[in-house]
This record gives sequence, C-alpha cells and structure tokens, in this order.
Amino acid sequence: MIRKNTCEHDTTNDSCSDSEETSDFEMPVAFYKRMIKKRRILTNSSESEENSTEATPKQKKRENKFSWTQGDFKPVIHEFDDKNSGIKASVDRQSSILDIFQIFFSEKLTEFIVEQSNKYYENGTRGDVNNSNVTTVPEMYNFLAVTMLMARMQKTSLSEYWSKDKLIRTESFEEIMSKDRYTLLLKILHFCDNNIEHYDPIMKIRHILEKLKTCFKTAFYPYEKLCIDESLLLFKGRCYFKQYILSKKSRFGIKSFVLSDSKTGYIQDLIVYSEADMIMSEDIPSKSIGKSGQVVMTLLEPYLGKGHTLVTDNWYSSPSLFLELHKNLTNAYGMVRKDRLGIPELNKKLNKGEYVFYSIKNVLALKWMGEREVWMISTYHCPNMINTNKIYYPTKEKIIKPQCIIDYSNTMRAVDKVDQMLYTLNSTRKNLKWYKKFFFHLFDLAVYNTFILYNYVTGRNLSFSKFHLYLIKEILLKYNSSKSTDNGPFRLTERHFPSPYINNAAIRKNARRKCVVCRKHDRRSETHYECKKCDVGLCIYPCFGLYHTILDY
Repeated sequence: MIRKNTCEHDTTNDSCSDSEETSDFEMPVAFYKRMIKKRRILTNSSESEENSTEATPKQKKRENKFSWTQGDFKPVIHEFDDKNSGIKASVDRQSSILDIFQIFFSEKLTEFIVEQSNKYYENGTRGDVNNSNVTTVPEMYNFLAVTMLMARMQKTSLSEYWSKDKLIRTESFEEIMSKDRYTLLLKILHFCDNNIEHYDPIMKIRHILEKLKTCFKTAFYPYEKLCIDESLLLFKGRCYFKQYILSKKSRFGIKSFVLSDSKTGYIQDLIVYSEADMIMSEDIPSKSIGKSGQVVMTLLEPYLGKGHTLVTDNWYSSPSLFLELHKNLTNAYGMVRKDRLGIPELNKKLNKGEYVFYSIKNVLALKWMGEREVWMISTYHCPNMINTNKIYYPTKEKIIKPQCIIDYSNTMRAVDKVDQMLYTLNSTRKNLKWYKKFFFHLFDLAVYNTFILYNYVTGRNLSFSKFHLYLIKEILLKYNSSKSTDNGPFRLTERHFPSPYINNAAIRKNARRKCVVCRKHDRRSETHYECKKCDVGLCIYPCFGLYHTILDY
C-alpha cells in the first residue's frame, strides 16, 4: 500500500539515518597488507557478521517464512508501569557529588586497584620495593582527579602540565602531585593478578568492568524506553579484538554495545566486543535472531517481560528479533536494512513524501522516502503520519512524517548526547596499553552516570562541564593533604583573614574590589576588603564566610 505525504517537501536532515563521518587518519598500505595477512583485527561487524540474518534477493524468496500483507495495522502494545523506575541507591538531595560518585567508584574498588598496582610494582622490582613508591587509596583518588583535570586543559605532551614556562605553566598540577609521581602511578596502574593463569582476552580489566556494570544496574532502574547503540573507543595500538569500522570517526578501536535509558541518558549496561563476551547464553535462540540479536537479548535479560520499549539501529533490527521480544512482553522499533532476512520486498519507487508498508501479526515494516529511503520496523506504531511542527518555507506547507520515524529520531538524538559530552571531557590518553585506556573510558562512564544521578536526585540542571569541575574539587578536598592553590577547593581548608584592600596603582584613596561571591550571583558589589591569601575581593558578611566554607558558594 502506497500513501503520499500531503507535503512533498522536506528540507530537514534525515536524523534517523546512519551518518558516515570521515576521519583525517589514514593507515599506510603496508598496515592493511599485514591486517589482511595476519587477520589480527576483526572484520567490520556492521558488514560481515550478519551473514546469518542477511540474505540475497533469491535467498529471501526461498527462505522468507513471514507472510507479509497489505492493509491497516494495529499493534499489540505491552504496557509499562514506571512506579519502580528511578534511582535505587541510598542518596538524597543533600548528597554531595562525591557521595554519588562513590556509588560507582567506591573506596573498596579503589583499594583493589591500589593492591593490584602495588603488587605489579613489586613484581617488576623483584621484591626490592621502596615504601615511598607504594601508593595508597587517597593518592589514587588524587591521581584520578589530576587525570580529569588534564581533560579540561589540553596540552601537547604530558610534561607540559608540569612545565615551568610562564606561558604554559599550570601551578595546580605541581601542587597536587609531582610529574614523576604521576608518571610512576600511570606506569604501575594495574587491575588484575598476572600470576593467575587465564584465557579471558579482557581479564586485565574484567574485575573493574564487572564491578561497574553491577553498580550501574543496581543504582538506577530505567524508564520505559531503552536504547542499544555501539560505541568505539579510539585505539590504534596492539589489541587482537580491535575493530575497524569505516562509518565511525575513530575507525579503529575497542567496540562495545551500550544499553541506556532513553529518558535520562543513564548507562545501564555494556558488553565489550571480544570473543569471550560474545559467547551468549544457550537459552537465546541464536539461529533465528543472529549474533546481533543475541547481543540485544543478553543486554535486555533483566528487563524482559516488564513492558519496556527497545529502540535500535539497523545493525540489530530484524523481524525475528522483534517477534522474540514481543513474546517476552517487550515492544521495539528501529531502522532496518532492506536486505535483512525476513524483510518484505518493497521495490516500488516512491516519490518524496510517499511511504509504503506491510505487516505480519505483530510487526510493521515501513519504507518512507525523505531525502533518501528510510526503512523501519516496529511492534509499537501504527502506519500513520504526524505533523513535525516544521514548515517548508518555499511553499509554506507543513512537513509531516511517519510517527515511527519521528519517535526514532527524537529518541536516538538524546542518546547521541552521551558521546558528545564524553568527547569534550574524556580522561583517556594516547600511548597507553589497551586495558589502561579502556579503564579510563569506564571511569568516564562512571563520572557520566554520576552526573545523571546528581541532577536527577537534586532536581538541578547543572551542566556537565561545571559538574566535572565540582567533582574534581570534592575529590581533592577530601583526599589531598598537600599545599594547594589558593583559589581552588583548598580555600576551604586553610586559615584566611579579611584585610583592607590597598591598591598602590589606584588614584583614589578608598580603593575597592569587586566581590567574587556577589558577582557569581549576578549582583554588582564593590568592597573595601579582600582575602590576601586567595587574592579575591570579598564582602565582610556574609560573602567572606561563604567563600571559605562552602564549595559551591
């Protein structure tokens, strides 16, 4: 059945299509020859892994077991009760950012990292250990805070953060931790016992991964809509399960499948793409839904049978998977490849704004012509068109689209914000072994989930950038005992006294300074007093006390 949009003009970008981003990075020809010869890098999962669920046109005619029909389609939607959704951890509006962060990165987990790092250092020195080089839990938190601080101040090399050159000098790094100490901790950072034999390719990070995954799942229960998307952590070093994905900006790296809550963006779970993690449960019908379907069923296992709605991109979607989800009381919709096994042949050419759909008992398959063809399947939508509240200005006509496409675009756009936030303030660094780089990636995910929970429980709308800085300050305030910068979080820990402001360069006798506390609250106030130690102007009351006793004054 072909239906035509009342408005044939649509200049909006098709946000539900998979955009292919280009990268300036090009590997030499010799590398590709080695890659083909040794096959050390797994092939592109988006192209070669789906042989079991894709088919040629001849195969589809022979193997398509679904009887697609034309006509109206009314989905059977499973209802979801959101009474149990929300935060489950023991935090409230009075909880600090650090309190919530330690739900994921607790002192117990940090102590494990300290123990394994010290053991690794001891093995490397053959027992000749200098006690001054043994790290501690407070020092490890300081190390992580310094790493986070580096993400806010991009420099060309690690040594520049401790440079004494006046043009690029940043005093706070030296006052928190010396360069030699930071370099040593980065070198000995370890997360497993090398003396234990294992055959797990990600054993070096397995304990941290499983602990964080458990914390992610227990701290928050998702709302109705869940999203599964793939993430690629840029890594060009040695790692045999490294992926090459042409459509990703990073292209080379460690791939993981991420399950997140659509409403809040909270990350619920993830699976690392490695041989060990891709071995799924025997209860999952692998032959009918393929490897991508197994990933979906594994991530959704705790949430099946509760009326959730899954949103996926075209790597996961298939009629077989959606029928399996429907049997497990789970709705689903998403983009689908036109050559996916079981998809009906919708070969008729459509004009812009037209769409055609077929259906089986519980699944709708739809093709719509926008800027290009868009294929969707859904167990959640009717094949109706709705207004996008946008206008095609040359003709002043309203733009309408299928409801499933609009819902998909809005849902996936919210999920894409996660990558945008983490890209600007990520703690990963170059020239690290894969497991260290992936550790910092997991650390960033914990920071991001802390950000989501903090805004959720306090009702604030704090930006990720400000939150990131406040977390650094709270970590240093609790765990750093060394002398520090005056205008940092350590203004709360030292002795400060008000003194009259004297400006020798001022012409007038009664010189004044702007109060930093009043200025932060958009109040214009000039004062005769200052804190010489912090070198800021402050009103005697109440600003002087607020500035030196409250972190977020």
